[in-house]
Amino acid sequence: MNIVPTGERSSTGERYRASTVAAFEAAVLVRCTGVCGGGGRARALGGTRVRAAFAHAPAGVLAEFNRSVAADRLVELLGAAGHSASVHRYTAGTRHRYEIFRVLTAPLAGGFLDRAWQQGYADLCGTPELPRSARQIRHARQLAESAWRGVLLASGPSRSGSPGLRVADLETATVLIRAGRMLSMPVRMSTRPGGQILLVMPQEAAA
Repeated sequence: MNIVPTGERSSTGERYRASTVAAFEAAVLVRCTGVCGGGGRARALGGTRVRAAFAHAPAGVLAEFNRSVAADRLVELLGAAGHSASVHRYTAGTRHRYEIFRVLTAPLAGGFLDRAWQQGYADLCGTPELPRSARQIRHARQLAESAWRGVLLASGPSRSGSPGLRVADLETATVLIRAGRMLSMPVRMSTRPGGQILLVMPQEAAA
């Protein structure tokens, strides 16, 4: 017999699902920018080796952004998932100066986000063996929304005349396409040098 009251079990389950959604969005943010993680393992844009500029980043740097709003959001999401983090701002460049926003956290956060990504990917892109319940469908939609929110926040406003959204990592592009379908947002992908271009199509064009 389960001695935990039903209401408490429900509340605990909702908190857990909210935490997994936050962790997944954080993972998407990290995959969409250059990152340096535990043990010298470096990634950029979802799996490829990081640029040489990141090779000497100090221990504890999880990601670097050129927009403070993306760095602040990552810190907020990590906090919601139970991992403390902070933002360090510095100025880089020589002739052309620009600001970089580093997110610092404990080394264990890298592995945590890897697992969050794998679970979110399975929930969005896997084929369930059994029909999903209404709660599972709602959770998948929340993951879909968080995926697009994360990638748009990391990429920033689109440049004038720039077609679509460039995503270097095929797995991330796959998640965004599946998430778009779940949100009734038709997305098409074309492969270009350096990655994939995702285009959000008008409903009538996608029909």
